[in-house]
Amino acid sequence: MFPSRPAPSAPRRPTGRRGTGPGAVAVIGLGRFGSALALELMRNGAEVLGIDTDEDVVQELNGLLTTTVRADATQEQVLRQLGVDEFDKAVVGIGSDVQASILVSSRLLKFSHPEIWAKAITGPHAEILEQLGVHHVISPEHDMGIRAAHLIQGRVLDFVTIDEGFALIRCPAPEAIQQRPLDTLDVRRTYGVSVVAVRRPHEAWDATEPGTVLYDNDQILVTGPTGKVEAFSNLD
Repeated sequence: MFPSRPAPSAPRRPTGRRGTGPGAVAVIGLGRFGSALALELMRNGAEVLGIDTDEDVVQELNGLLTTTVRADATQEQVLRQLGVDEFDKAVVGIGSDVQASILVSSRLLKFSHPEIWAKAITGPHAEILEQLGVHHVISPEHDMGIRAAHLIQGRVLDFVTIDEGFALIRCPAPEAIQQRPLDTLDVRRTYGVSVVAVRRPHEAWDATEPGTVLYDNDQILVTGPTGKVEAFSNLD
């Protein structure tokens, strides 16, 4: 939660600026979602400013992120003091306080930068963020529920929604397309999907080619309309 607190003294800012390296990212709200996202960004080479009102959370991440600070990010002057308006991207990861999430997002939208990503915990919350003009609204609980539903049914091992009605799945290679080169099977015309990668047992993923032959125990990545990729994964 983000109760009113005095503005902090400005901490050392990350050195990343617009158009340099992978860019600097401000992550506001360091709960499970925000902290996991911030740490992964660090592993990927980004400079990360983490902001939260909980001193214990801030201390726990101190030294793991480029900069961590305890601050009330609902205050526009605090965001400017921290230099958030100069960042490439900002993530609003606040999940327990919808009002604070909306306030922070509204403050960020006053700046010409950054590109804003915001977590939504309910459908109405997501709708408000979209109406405000937030560039990317993330609904992790909703998305995970959809993903889990697809994993529970059939032989899908992983499921990613690419767009409405279009998905990427990981599944075992169906027996119906084994032992023959993919180009002779004409998978796209026959099943309406594309097999884009394969992983043999104990090997790394590799892109498929027209002459790729699939075998038992192979895993594949398949993309196409959601209904068709799921039907394809269940072929005998």
